[in-house]
Amino acid sequence: MIEQLINNAQDAIICLDLKGIILYCNKAASKLFDREGSSLVGMDYQSVTTFDPHKVGFDQLRESILFNEQLPPYIQEIDRRDSKKELVSVQYSPVTDQSGKITSISAILRKLTQSDKVASKAQALVETAPDAMVIINTVGQIVLVNAQTENQFGYTKDELLGCELEMLIPDKYISLLKKNQENCVSMGQVTELYGKRKDGSTFPVEISLSPLKTDDGLFVSAAIRNITDRKKAENKFKGLLESAPDAIILADKHGDIQLVNEQVVNIFGYSKKELIGNKIEILVPMRYHHRHTNHRDEFFHSAETRPMASGLELSGVRKSGEEFPVEISLSPLETEDGALAIAVIRDTSEKAAVKKELQDFNKKLQVKNKELEQFAFVASHDLQEPLQTVMSFTDFLAENYSHQFDETGIKSMQYITEATGRMRQLIKGLLDYSRIGRERTAVEVNCNELLDNIKIDLSSQIKNENATIHSTTLPHIKGNATELRLLFQNLITNAIKFHQNLTPPEVWIDARREKGHWLFSVKDNGIGIEKKYKERIFIIFQRLHNRNSYEGTGIGLAHCQKIVELHGGKIWVESEVGKGSIFYFTIPN
Repeated sequence: MIEQLINNAQDAIICLDLKGIILYCNKAASKLFDREGSSLVGMDYQSVTTFDPHKVGFDQLRESILFNEQLPPYIQEIDRRDSKKELVSVQYSPVTDQSGKITSISAILRKLTQSDKVASKAQALVETAPDAMVIINTVGQIVLVNAQTENQFGYTKDELLGCELEMLIPDKYISLLKKNQENCVSMGQVTELYGKRKDGSTFPVEISLSPLKTDDGLFVSAAIRNITDRKKAENKFKGLLESAPDAIILADKHGDIQLVNEQVVNIFGYSKKELIGNKIEILVPMRYHHRHTNHRDEFFHSAETRPMASGLELSGVRKSGEEFPVEISLSPLETEDGALAIAVIRDTSEKAAVKKELQDFNKKLQVKNKELEQFAFVASHDLQEPLQTVMSFTDFLAENYSHQFDETGIKSMQYITEATGRMRQLIKGLLDYSRIGRERTAVEVNCNELLDNIKIDLSSQIKNENATIHSTTLPHIKGNATELRLLFQNLITNAIKFHQNLTPPEVWIDARREKGHWLFSVKDNGIGIEKKYKERIFIIFQRLHNRNSYEGTGIGLAHCQKIVELHGGKIWVESEVGKGSIFYFTIPN
C-alpha cells in the first residue's frame, strides 16, 4: 500500500544511501529525469544533479542529515537524459530503521513553475538590494520581503508575509500610496512618504513602485529607501539657504528657476510660487534680456565660478518695476537632474548710496583740506614778518638799552625773547605740517639706507645721550622719500629724547610682512605714556611734559600720523609708564 502511494505520488521521490547512490525512485522521478527507473537505480545521485558548492554540496547535506538538522528546500538543477536542464525544488530528509538509525536519505523533487522561478530570482535580487524590497500581489498583500525590510521596520518576515503594505505606512499617507499603486501599473512611480516601524516610530522614505508581470499574474515591487540622512542634509541646506543674508537662486541651463530663498522674496517682491518655474530674466531689466541669455549660455558652457563684485555694474528689477543696483556671484552645481547655476544676489542700493555720500564727503573734505592747508601756509608765512619785526626790535633794545633797565625790565626782555623764539618754532612747525602731502611723488624707498642716513644726521644727539639703535633688515617700500624720512626721524628722536634718567636710551626698529601691508615698529626703553594719553599725543601741538623737562613743540607725532595716513596706513602706540613705548605703523605693500 505504502509503496503504491509513493509510486503514484505527483512529486518525484528518490532514496539515496549515505554515499549518494540511488537506491529507489518512483514513476514521477523517472518522468522528471526522462530515464527508466531501472537505469536510475545504482547511479551516483551527483551525476544527475548539480549541487551549488557555494551553498551546499552532498557532503554538507549528508553531515546535516546525520546531525538531525532541519533542512530547508534547496533549488537545484537536474540533468535529463535529453541533455536538458530542469530547475527543481528538493526537500531532503533522513530515513531511519526500527532502532532509529539513519540508513538513507529521501529526496522529494518538485519541478518549479514559472512563478516559482520568478520568485526565486526575485528573492535573490531583493536579498542583495541595499534598500528594503517588498513584493505585493494585486490585492495589496505582501508576498516577499528582504532582510533590509526587517532591519528598517523591525518586523520579521513571518510577521509581514500575507499582510498589507499599508502596515508599513502612517495612516495619513495611505491614500497617497494607494493612488500611486494604481498609477504604477502603467509606469514607475517614485514618491516621498514616511515609513512606520513596528514600535510606531516614523522616518522619511522614498518608495519606488514598479509593475512585475509573471505567468501567475501581475505583482508590484516596492523599493523603500530610508532617506533620513538625505532629509537631514536637505534641511540643513535649506536652513543655510534661508539664513543667508543674500538672495540665492538655483536655475537650470534653460534659465528656469528651481529654488529661491526668502531673501529673494524680500528683495524682488515676488512670492516663491510666482518665481519657481519662471524664467530668471523676470528679475532682469527688459533691455538686458538678450544679453543676459547669451551670458547664461556662456556660463553653462564654461561652468566657471564668477565671484561677487567682479567689477561689473549690474541691475535687478523688482516686481514693482523699480530697478536697483546688484552684485552677483555665479557658481555651477552638478546634480542628478543636470547642471544648475547658483546665483547669489546682493542688493547694493544702500552701498551705492553710501558710496555716493562718501564720494561727496571726500570731495568736500578735499576742498576743506586745501583751504586749511592754504590758510595754514598763508597764516604761518604772514605771521613770520610781524614776528621778525618784534624779534628785531627786542634784539635792538637788549643790545642798546639793557643797561638802563632794572631787574624787572631785564626779565621782561628775557620773557619776550623766549616767547618769540617759541612762536617762531610753532610757526615753522605749522608751516612744515601744511607742506606735508603737497608733493605726492611715490618712489621706491630702501628703508635700510634711509635709517643709515638718519643715524648720521642724529649722530650728535645719539652720542650725547649714549643711545643705541638696533634694527632688523627693513624692506623696500613705495612712498614719498622726504615724508618717510621725517616719519622715522621723528619717532627715533622721540625715543631718544624721552628716556629715563640714568638709563641710556635704546631703540629697536623692526618690520614684518602682513596681509596687504608692512607692519613697522619703533620700540624704546623710555619713560612710557599713560593709557589716557595714547590718542592725545597725535593731536597737533599737544604736549604731555613742560618745556623745562623736554624740549619741543608737540607737533612731531602729528606729522607722523599725517604722513602714515597719506600713505594709506595707520599709526598707534602701546605703552606702559616706566617700561617704554612701541609705536606701530603700517604701510601698504
